Amino acid sequence: MSSASPTISNSPVPLSERNSYYFSQFPLYCSDWTISNDLECIALSTYKEGFTNKLQVIHGLTYENDYRYYFHKVAETSVDYPITHLQWDPLLGKSNDQRLAASSEVLRLYEVDQDSINQNQEYSLVQTHLLANNTANNSTTSTNGNGSHKDDLNTYPPVTSFDWNKTDPNIVITSSVDTTCTVWDLHRSIKLEDGITTSSTNTATVKTQLIAHDSEVFDVKFIHNSTNIFASVGNDGSMRVFDLRSLEHSTIIYEPSLSPPHSASSNNSSLNSASMSMATLNSKALLKLSTSNIDQHHLATIGINSNQIIIIDMRMPGLPIATLDGSLGGVNHAPINSIKWHPTSNLLLTGGDDCQALIWDSSSTDMGIVIDTPTFAYEEDLEVNNVCWRGAKGDWLGVVSGKGFQGVQL
Repeated sequence: MSSASPTISNSPVPLSERNSYYFSQFPLYCSDWTISNDLECIALSTYKEGFTNKLQVIHGLTYENDYRYYFHKVAETSVDYPITHLQWDPLLGKSNDQRLAASSEVLRLYEVDQDSINQNQEYSLVQTHLLANNTANNSTTSTNGNGSHKDDLNTYPPVTSFDWNKTDPNIVITSSVDTTCTVWDLHRSIKLEDGITTSSTNTATVKTQLIAHDSEVFDVKFIHNSTNIFASVGNDGSMRVFDLRSLEHSTIIYEPSLSPPHSASSNNSSLNSASMSMATLNSKALLKLSTSNIDQHHLATIGINSNQIIIIDMRMPGLPIATLDGSLGGVNHAPINSIKWHPTSNLLLTGGDDCQALIWDSSSTDMGIVIDTPTFAYEEDLEVNNVCWRGAKGDWLGVVSGKGFQGVQL
């Protein structure tokens, strides 16, 4: 992949002629791609208004001397509301379990269960955890399986996003429209490679819950290699950093007014209503957050209806150290929908309404630099709703557009 000039694809390839492509019956939104025991595992979710959404698990196979993936669906389950974020368990590869988490009105954890008796190797998605904030009762609910709180789910503040800690996979953090972030401690039975199953039950407890923003929290991520420090973005337009060892203050490292960074006490806020509508979205709201996988200090974010990716260095809060100009020099006005940092480099992957998945080289050390030329571009027929990297290798990227998931080799 050359960094001298972007590699722009020609007109999109017809569906019937595509390689490494999965077509769904439903419009797709979220995606995550990992590798488990040499098996390509892709999680996808649908986006449809109403109560008829799906969570799908796709496996990819290759044949000798064939550099294509053959994607096929192995499991599917129904969910009511569209899923806002998907993530595979960071423990994948260290145990025989394939687990993933999905956020919507609550956070659900699933196990991909294989029927060892069936010769067709059929799989099913088994829900193991249901994690929901019940701020009305000033408590937090955790159940295993489908739980006993099904009738109450619509009363809980929706979960907007979450992050599964890679350093300690027993920790998950969720963000919610009720201004809070909740840190969960998972308890899971795990099937080890030698066939032994741990005695832990599939439950979870709350480590802490804090008021993170002045309004809805839209995304949350742990800092690379940290179990204590995490960042969040929200409808108030700010990016904030927290340390679980000292929760009295949150450091605002970026906000639209570019005012000097300061500490905001979490004790002086009050919970907002969980029924806030999308009509209350701030024009300066920050929607997505991604933390670098090689530098603990670097974070990237995008605002609502924006094609500018802002990169912040926590050591120099207040002003971006770099801006990735998705307008491509002023010729493109489509917003960016998804951002993902490469697992082993300073490359940043984006997908947007311009029907393109772009890769940006953010390794420049020039303070305040504006980068308006991507190093790689892939074009689709329809808007790109989501992008992801292939596991820890990052040698392929996944592109969600329309009803399809396209694997693109670099």
